[in-house]
Parts: sequence; C-alpha cells; structure tokens
Amino acid sequence: MAKDIVEPPAAPPRAEAKTEPSTGQLRRLLRQQETVRSVVETFSGELELKPLLESILRNACELIGAEHGTIGLVDPARDLVRTAAGYRMPDAELGAEMPRGVGLAGVVLERGEPVVLERYGSLPNPTQPGFADHSVIGMPIEWSGRMIGFLGVGAGTKRFGPDEAELLRLFARPAAIAIANAQRYEDERQRGDRMALVARVARLVTADLRLDELIQRAADAIHELLGFPNLAIPLIDPEQPNTLVLTVKGGNYKEIPGEYRIPITQGLMGEAARTRQTVLVNDVAGDARYLPTPSGCPACAELAVPIVLGERVLGVINVERDDPFCEEDAVIVGIIADQLAVAIENARLFASAQRVAVLEERQRLARELHDAVTQHLSSIALIAQTLEPAYARGMEEGEGRARRLVELSQVALDEMRVLLAELRPRGRRTAEHQAPAGSARSRLRHHGLAEALVRLAAEVSSDAVPVTADVARYRPRPLAQEEALYRIAQEGLSNVVKHAHASQARLELASDGRSTTLTLTDNGVGFTASVEQTGEHAISMGGLGLLTMRERATAIGGTIRVDSSTGGGTIIEVVVPAEAEVRT
Repeated sequence: MAKDIVEPPAAPPRAEAKTEPSTGQLRRLLRQQETVRSVVETFSGELELKPLLESILRNACELIGAEHGTIGLVDPARDLVRTAAGYRMPDAELGAEMPRGVGLAGVVLERGEPVVLERYGSLPNPTQPGFADHSVIGMPIEWSGRMIGFLGVGAGTKRFGPDEAELLRLFARPAAIAIANAQRYEDERQRGDRMALVARVARLVTADLRLDELIQRAADAIHELLGFPNLAIPLIDPEQPNTLVLTVKGGNYKEIPGEYRIPITQGLMGEAARTRQTVLVNDVAGDARYLPTPSGCPACAELAVPIVLGERVLGVINVERDDPFCEEDAVIVGIIADQLAVAIENARLFASAQRVAVLEERQRLARELHDAVTQHLSSIALIAQTLEPAYARGMEEGEGRARRLVELSQVALDEMRVLLAELRPRGRRTAEHQAPAGSARSRLRHHGLAEALVRLAAEVSSDAVPVTADVARYRPRPLAQEEALYRIAQEGLSNVVKHAHASQARLELASDGRSTTLTLTDNGVGFTASVEQTGEHAISMGGLGLLTMRERATAIGGTIRVDSSTGGGTIIEVVVPAEAEVRT
C-alpha cells in the first residue's frame, strides 16, 4: 500500500547524468502547463480578494476532478491558517482556524510542503471526520519565499496521486501571484478607506467649540467610525498639571459612571502624558504600569496617545480592546490626537470672551484651509497612491497621473499663499499678495463662477467621478457670493468622491429674476435624511462638510436643502435671493 503522506521525490545527485524526459513526458508537461494557463486566465484579472479566492478554489477542484475543497490564508502573527472560502464544504468550515499540526492545513503549515493522503482520516488531528475515507491533497501557496495561503482539495470517488499533485503545484504558482496582488490591492483600499474615516473623525471633532461636547463627540466618533470598542479621553487639569481628569468615555466605557482623577505618575495613560510618547502594550497583564479599569470591562491590549499642542500636553486618547494593536493603529490615533489638540485649544479660546474675535477668524481660516487646501491635498494623496499601479499599467498613464499631481500641488500652494496673505495686517498687504493665478479666487475673478464650475467639473471628472455642468442660465453675482457658491460646490463634489460611491454627478447653476440656484445631484448610495435649513439653524446630519456648506450659504443670505435616501442618491440645493446681502 502506498504511504499516506507522499513527499516530493528528492532531487538526483549532481554527479549523476541528467535523464532526458521522453517525448511523451514532454507532451504531457506541455499539456498540463497549457491547461493551467487557460484556467488561470479565468481569474487573473480579479482584484477583489474574496471572489478571487472562491474562483481559485472552484477552478482548482475542476482542474483535477476534486469533489470539495477549501482555501485559506496564513495569519503570520498567530501562526495559523484561516479558511477564507469553501467549495462543497460544511458551513462551519468558513472562518475555521487551524494552527500547526491541526487538520490538513495545519500539517501543510507545519511541513511547508505539499501533502497527499489516500485517507484524510489518517491525519493526527483531522477537523472533518465526515471525509475520513476521502483522498486529499494539501498544497502550500507561496509568495516571496513564504507561505501565504493553503489550498486543500478532496474526493471520495477517486484517489489522488503524483500527477494531480504536480498539476495542483503548477496551478498554485500563478494563484499565489493573484492572491498577493489582491491582498496588496485590498490593503491599499482599506488604508485609503481608513484614512478617509480618520479625516471624517477629525472633521467631526473640529465642528464644535464647546469643550465638553467636543471631547464627547470625538470619543463617539472614534468608537463608531474606527471601531475601537473601549476608549477614554482624560484631559490635564489646568489647575493641577500633574493630574488627568477623566469624565469622557466612549464605547463600552460609557457605562462606567463618575469622574476619575489619575496622577500622571500612574498607569499607561499617565506614562503617555508624562513622557509625551505613545504607549502601546498588547499584553497589559504583564505590564506593571497597567491600572485595571474601574467597574469592569477588562481588555488585553491598551494604546495611549498623548494629545500634544506645541510644548503642552492637553490630555490622552486611550483605547483598549482584546485584539493586539499595530503601529498603523498608533499612527491613526495620533492623527486624531493632533486634530483634537487644535480643537481643544480652539474650544478653550472660544470660552474666553475677550478672544471671540480671534476665534472667529481662526474658524474662518480653518474653513478656508479645509476648502481651499485640504481638498487638493486629499486629491494629491489619492492620486499618489495610484501612481505605482498606473506606471505598472503603462508609462503614458503613469506620466498623466504624475502631471496631475504637479497641477494639484501648484493649486494647493496658490491657495495657501492666499491664506498667508490674509494673515498679514491689512495695512501691510501689497500688490504682491494678490490671489495667485491658480487659486479659486483668481479663477473666479478672471473667468467668473460659471466657467470656474465648468473647470471644477472637468477636474473632478478627470480624477474620479464623471461630472456634467449646466451653467448656461446663470447671471453673475457679487464676487463674495460667487466664491461662497464655488466653495459649496467644491465641498459637495469632494463628498461625492469620498463617500457617495457614485458613478456620475451633475452641477446646475441657474438664475431668474428672483434668485440664483446651485444644485448638485449624484446617483450614489445616499443616506437617510431630508432637511431644509435657513438662517442660523443647524443641519441635523453629522459631518463638518454639510455644516461648512450651511455656514457659507447663510453668510450670503441663502438657504440650503439636502434630500437623500439610502440607495437613492443625494441632492444638495442652495438658493440665494436676488436681494441677498453678504453677512460679515
């Protein structure tokens, strides 16, 4: 009887003469390679990881006549294989985890080489006893010298041998390339999605100037948008700078009542505040600095990031969970801490009556910076992430993306120069501080609002989403009103690109004897809302973008209406009466 576990034949000693393959062997090898090549073509263009894995598994089973199978991915941090897709397998198999030596996947992970069994039940630790009498093949999927996945197939009506194992080994090579590409694509997409969420959290954080509400908004946003289950945001007591005061909690910790005062000489939060350094501990039970959470909610890992503004520590963002943290988590929370530091400072300035005028100017500059510079920087970041794959697809596409990066960088620089010029005392502004040619203000002065919106639509169409612009019925308004309408359209299109998942959008600008109307529509995923706001009433939906658009509409005496429904797209309409005046 053949062995249960079949190992690849050893290579012949170098001293022996090479045995030339026969014509029949060569023909069989060529047929195998051609068969594998034709099968690989069916999934080689797929970049979504889940459908790719399902396609690889299904094709592998069909290739060698297997009746069932699984495909899993290696989790190097935990040293196990996790099933990602199954073909004619029990439902419980999906998501199953096999450490070394457990199941067929665990044996392949342990040995690092193909395994062929006449009886699956002969494994030391089988996980599917119903397949005990089935013949199976376990194949490692390797990339860059390491095992990244596992492919296991089986059948109860046939016995697999070296020929099927060799065919599956040939198949696993291009499958590894496809999986590595899909994982890289998914990592980049997840990174982009997460950074978009970070930007959204930061914008929500800076949308309020009342300190208590601001910190609670930050805690809720970090929990809801970034998925951290337990968090606390203690602040340094201004009267006792060596003490953290914890009143604001998020996630599960909101159930813990009361205020807590913690010396910065104690705990991981105190360590972060005292050293002004991020503290990341993935096994708090083994760290002497760890202070157990009052009233329960224990966790295994803790990440404490100081909130620092200049030379001052204002507080700490502390998040805890059972799963380990990574450096990317620390970076993300650090970005929010930086935004929160500015927001806290603004809130405290706002609380001081003698600084109200200064705070209003800071808010205006922050809004201008968001609309005039951050939007362009966001586009630059998104395009930069696509440079490498663009060059991989072709030099012409890559160079086009690179040219667009240069253009956006110049526009962002021009907008920043406008803001820097506005920071100068009025008496010291000179002709050299006129709006640079690439800024939105210069575009409006030279071309007017209608042409500026046409150009904006073309730029967004080139970078992300097709946008049409209908501006034929517009009649010019004062420059201040045109600038506000342009910024509203710019923010609205930015939201379409980042959040709507739309395939098209439309800008319409029209005037009649009574008013001017700006309308932006998209066919994206939408959200549940229907609201019309005028004057100083706040838009009830969350997000700084809608708040900024409302502020701009109000400032020019207009109204804004937002209609949206889940799956039904979004309509944003701004109406400015003919007699409206700009409010200062």
